Amino acid sequence: MRQIVAIVFLSFAAAFNANADNDDVQQGIFDTYLKLASGGDAVAQYVVAQRYETGKGTAKNLEKAFYWYKMAAKQNYPLAVVKLEGQKKEQASAAPASAEKLQNAVPAPAPKETQLKKEPGKKPSAPSKETVARPKVKPDKAPVTPVPVPPVQVNKPKPAEPVTRTEEVKQEVKPPLPEVVAKSPAVEEPLLPNINVIQTLLAGKWKRNQQDADFLPSSHAACLQSGNAEVVCFSQELARNLDNNGLTYNVKSVISGINNKEAKFNLRYIYNVVHIAGKPHAQPNGMRNEANDMAVKIGWQEPGVSMECRMRDERSLTCTRADRKMAYQFVRD
Repeated sequence: MRQIVAIVFLSFAAAFNANADNDDVQQGIFDTYLKLASGGDAVAQYVVAQRYETGKGTAKNLEKAFYWYKMAAKQNYPLAVVKLEGQKKEQASAAPASAEKLQNAVPAPAPKETQLKKEPGKKPSAPSKETVARPKVKPDKAPVTPVPVPPVQVNKPKPAEPVTRTEEVKQEVKPPLPEVVAKSPAVEEPLLPNINVIQTLLAGKWKRNQQDADFLPSSHAACLQSGNAEVVCFSQELARNLDNNGLTYNVKSVISGINNKEAKFNLRYIYNVVHIAGKPHAQPNGMRNEANDMAVKIGWQEPGVSMECRMRDERSLTCTRADRKMAYQFVRD
């Protein structure tokens, strides 16, 4: 299957003479992805949906776009799952707004005047002239003379006698402490970090040198937890320049071997080049190829790259490549 895909991509690369920004080339890339998507490739299904949504290489069609998003989400492709979840949230937020409009359209309750009509004929009786004219007569009562109350003498409490602290006496009676100066104090080892690695990785977007990471959770890659100790990430369609060529590619990465006590994990990622242009991209959005971990060739580039990573805290980590003795520093937004 990979050989067939490689032949198809090579034929397109030769036919269009490597111009990544040309409409014919973009249409050729779209047609290739569409064939792979029809064959059940989840990455291709997401790319086809994205191109239908943006109109890149084909006519813009939102209905077809969300059809392919759903097909990719059925295979648990992370970017498609995130896309559909975002659509559901937008629909849920729009529903209360429409309900509020309907509630505002309900007519206001009738004024209080209608409540008076329930008992017709009853009018408040006017006070009679007699009651108005007659003044209120207060009953004759003898004036009450207040009886003076003699002041009550309150006996002031005697000041409390000072209490002698027995603790101080006890301290003097205590025997002298044993001499421990001669003994060397025990050296306490620093506590190792205890970080929930999966939760910390998925909690933010990771960058290296102000660039979004291709193989860690970022705006370029969506990741899902596939087990208690494994996370799988897929990147969107990215562009990178290498040896005067513009490469269009995806990245798949697997995070495993997670050790929360030492905040360590293993990372393996692999590139899938889907198109090669004869000239560099004007605006590449992928990470720079500093370690020569990608080649100018179509298809999955086995065996991939393996690294060992360790978190210094919840917002920074270091990944080391044993094959080249190189370290990469990542920070989280």
